[in-house]
Amino acid sequence: MKTSILIAKKEIKIALREKLVLALSCIILVLLGISLYTGVVAYKQQQETITNAQVEKREEWLGQGDKHPHIAAHFGTFIFKPKTVLSLFDFGLDTYTGTSVYLEAHYQHQFMFRPAQDHSSMIRFGELSSALVLQILMPLLIIFLAYASFTKEKERGTLRLLSSQGITLTSVAWGKIIAYFIMLLAILVPFALSVLLISYWLETPDTVTDLGIRIVLLGATYMVYIFIFIVLSVLVSLKSSVSRNALLTLLTCWILFTIIIPKTIANFGESLYPLPSMKIYKEAILKDKENGLERKTPKAERMARLEKELLAKHKVDSVQQLPFNFEGVMMQAGEEYGDKVYDVHWGRLLNIFHKQNKLGSYSSLVNPYMALRNISMGLSATDLSTSIDFQKKVENYRRSFIKKMNNDMAQNSKYGEFYEYSVGLDMWKSVEDFSYKTPSIYTTLKKYTIELIALLCWVIILISLLNYSTRKTKLTNE
Repeated sequence: MKTSILIAKKEIKIALREKLVLALSCIILVLLGISLYTGVVAYKQQQETITNAQVEKREEWLGQGDKHPHIAAHFGTFIFKPKTVLSLFDFGLDTYTGTSVYLEAHYQHQFMFRPAQDHSSMIRFGELSSALVLQILMPLLIIFLAYASFTKEKERGTLRLLSSQGITLTSVAWGKIIAYFIMLLAILVPFALSVLLISYWLETPDTVTDLGIRIVLLGATYMVYIFIFIVLSVLVSLKSSVSRNALLTLLTCWILFTIIIPKTIANFGESLYPLPSMKIYKEAILKDKENGLERKTPKAERMARLEKELLAKHKVDSVQQLPFNFEGVMMQAGEEYGDKVYDVHWGRLLNIFHKQNKLGSYSSLVNPYMALRNISMGLSATDLSTSIDFQKKVENYRRSFIKKMNNDMAQNSKYGEFYEYSVGLDMWKSVEDFSYKTPSIYTTLKKYTIELIALLCWVIILISLLNYSTRKTKLTNE
C-alpha cells in the first residue's frame, strides 16, 4: 500500500503538468458551474410559476359561487406537477412529461405544456445538466487522464526499472487508480457539497422524500461510475502496446456507451413494443365506455340494469320513489365504469412502457452509462416511474372529488331537480387541495435493482481482470 501511495503522488504531479488534462478539468468545472446555475434558475422560475398557478386555480375553485355539484365537477380544476429540488441536478424526463393537467368529470385529460415542445430538434441530444456533464463528459476526462498510464511507462522503459526495485505491477496499477480518483474527487467533492447546500437552501415544497439519503446515494453512485471508467482506462492501457491504440480503444468504448448503445436500445424498444397513437388510444377508450369492455354491454343497457336492480332492492316502482336521487347514482356508476375502462387501457400502455424500459435496464449489464443514467433519474425523482406515480395519485384525486360531487347530488337533491339545487363554499372547501410526495427511497431503488446489480458486476469484473492481468504480465518482459 505504501508503494501505491508513492506512485499515486508521482502520478498527481505528472498530471498537474499536463496542459490537456488541466484544460479539460477546467472545462468540466466551468460546465458543471454553468449547468448548476442554469438548473437553479430554471428550478426557481418554474417552481414559482407552478406555485402561483396552483394558488390561482385553488382560489378559482373556492370562488366559483353557488351551483349544482355536477356542474362544479365539470368546472373542475388544474393540477400542476411540482418540481423536485434534485431536478436542478438531473432534469431527467421532466422536459417531456408535461407540467399540468385539467381535472373534470367523465374525462381523463393528458398532461399539457411539455417544455420540450418549445425546444428545437436538438433537444433529443439532451439538455445541459450537471448529470449530463458527469455522465458523458467526465468519462472523457478520465480517458485523457489515464489512457497512457501504462503505455508511457512501456515506451520509456520505466517498468523494468520498477521491477528491479521489487515493485509489483499490481501496486503500480492501484497507485495510478488512487491518483486519478483523488484528482477527480478534487472536482466532485466541492460540486457535491454545492448541490447539497443549494438543495437545503432553496425554499422548496416538501415533495421529495428522504432528500438527504437521495443526495448521498447519488454521490456514491457517481463515484462508482467514475471508478469503473478509471479502472477500465488503466486496464486498457495495461493491455495496449502503444498510447495511440489505448486512446482509440477507450474512445470507441465511450462512443458505444454514451451514444450508439442508448440510441440503438431506444429504437429497438420502439420497434419491438410500439405505442399506439394518442388518437387511437383515446378512441378506444371512448368506444369501450359506450359499448362496454366486451363490446356487448352498451351504456344504455348498463344503466337500465342498474335502475332495475335498485328498484328491486328498495321495492319501489319508479326512480322517483327511491330514497335518493337516481341521477346522482347513475352519474357515479358511469364514472366508475369509465374509470374501469381507463384503468384497462392505461394498464396496457404502462405495460408497453415497462417492456421498453426493461430493455434499457438489461442493457446496463453491458453499458454502465445506462445503469447510472437510470439510477440518477430515479434518485432525482425525474424518471418515468415517478411521473407515473404522480399521474396515478392525480387520477385518484380526480375520482375522489368527482365522487364527492355525485354523492352530494344523490343524497341531497331530488330526481329531476338540477338547476334548482346548488351547493356553495362549504362544499368546495371540503375538497382538499392536492399535495404530492414522491415514493420512498426503498420503493425507488427496488425499481432499479438490475441497474444496481449491473454497476456492482462491472466493479467486480474490472477489478478481477485488472488483478489477473497485473499478476500474469511480467515486468521484465516489457
